[in-house]
Amino acid sequence: MSEEPWYERLREQWRPERVRLLIIDEAAPELAADSKHEFFYSPTVVSWDPLFRAVVDVYFDGEFPPAGADKSPYLEKLRDQGVYVIETIPFPVDGYSRGERPHLTARFARATIERAAALEPEGVVIAFNSGYRALGPGLEQAGLRVLHDAPVPFPRGRYREQFIAALREIVERQPTA
Repeated sequence: MSEEPWYERLREQWRPERVRLLIIDEAAPELAADSKHEFFYSPTVVSWDPLFRAVVDVYFDGEFPPAGADKSPYLEKLRDQGVYVIETIPFPVDGYSRGERPHLTARFARATIERAAALEPEGVVIAFNSGYRALGPGLEQAGLRVLHDAPVPFPRGRYREQFIAALREIVERQPTA
């Protein structure tokens, strides 16, 4: 049996007791623990940490932590709010074309749905466009509530504001804990 990847150990450290909002990302981070690749649960903010920064923007009322900032205070609050993030594809996809990625998402959809169902979240946000079609119906068949009825883009570049607006609306609709 192989050792659990470093990012799974980090993720587990921040798992809430009760998952209120499960955010499903596209793919796992770079495999090296010391890489500067963005990862939601890495200990410090990197300059291009789009998902973390966008979620923080929603939950911390527009706050934008600088590169190098300690993520712990943010991750603690997100954990207390019941926010948790998992990925669909269990390895980095930087070497794959945009055309290949939906096939990878489809390949790992069943496992992702099973992981999501095991967490028993109150609601799910699929944070990348191609994931909505590949995961949405299966999540709903598993009895999970997908909290949006159209794809929510990953918050990179020009899609950042669209993601933030969609997530803010979803969070505002959720009942308070």
